[in-house]
Amino acid sequence: MPNEQVITTEEITGALARLFVLSALCVWAFWPELANIASLAPKTSETAHILVAPVAILLLVYHRRRALAKNLTKGSVWGAVLIVAGLAFYAGATWPFSYGYARSVAMVPVFAGAILAACGLRTLKSSVPMLLLLLLSLPMSTGLNARLIIRPETYTIATTAKALNQLPGIDTSIEGKDIFFSLSRSPGVIALGESNRGVRLLFAFGIVGVFVIFSRIRPPWRVVAALTAAVPIVLFCNFLRLLCWGLVVIYAGIGPANALPRNISAVSSLFAAYGLFLLVCTGRLNLFVKVNEQENSINTH
Repeated sequence: MPNEQVITTEEITGALARLFVLSALCVWAFWPELANIASLAPKTSETAHILVAPVAILLLVYHRRRALAKNLTKGSVWGAVLIVAGLAFYAGATWPFSYGYARSVAMVPVFAGAILAACGLRTLKSSVPMLLLLLLSLPMSTGLNARLIIRPETYTIATTAKALNQLPGIDTSIEGKDIFFSLSRSPGVIALGESNRGVRLLFAFGIVGVFVIFSRIRPPWRVVAALTAAVPIVLFCNFLRLLCWGLVVIYAGIGPANALPRNISAVSSLFAAYGLFLLVCTGRLNLFVKVNEQENSINTH
């Protein structure tokens, strides 16, 4: 990228001021989308993670503040090009046909362009995790969300029914998106509902994963390993969500209209996602260390 030079301490304030002004203009330009997203967030437990995303972004900025400050430069004129491209994408998603999710996605390149124009390429690279959190916090439309996840969710429901069927005294069957069961000849239903109910939490699992992975400056191999494991972890936590939902309904005898099983399963699966991502990011394989210790012990004797 041209026009990038390392700046002095005195110029940092100017770069941050430019970033603040550009970010404020971005917020102003996308205010209708941001207001709509904020209004959707508290309506259901499946979109409540949107409210947490700004906090997660600020915490990542705090945790990575030294790297961001170290990589600060005078910026690049290519940031303006990226901003114009994002605004052009926004315009194309507005007329002649309106695509709400595409308009929201346009925020990502525009904010990225603001960072590039004000602070430079190296700062933009360090800001990728925050931009990824922004992307994951954008709610998809119901139709698009259902089309993307209907097949994997069908497999997840089938796997959940098979897992419940392994428990003593439980027989299950699937009708549509609901699991019917009998426990000691007492019938019931686990009303999972339409295919996209609760599956929006897949994005919440993703937000948890990105936050855990990038909350510290980790070795590149550790980041690659965690990102590679992200999709299996997200799908596994979604399976745990449905399994926990079913266990609560079956053993607590709660009716299908009660939202308690759904809420309990959502919270439990989010904690599971946090734990699994933390394990992948911090776990160590000590097999070779133990072998070396045994060899050293033999040699000393």
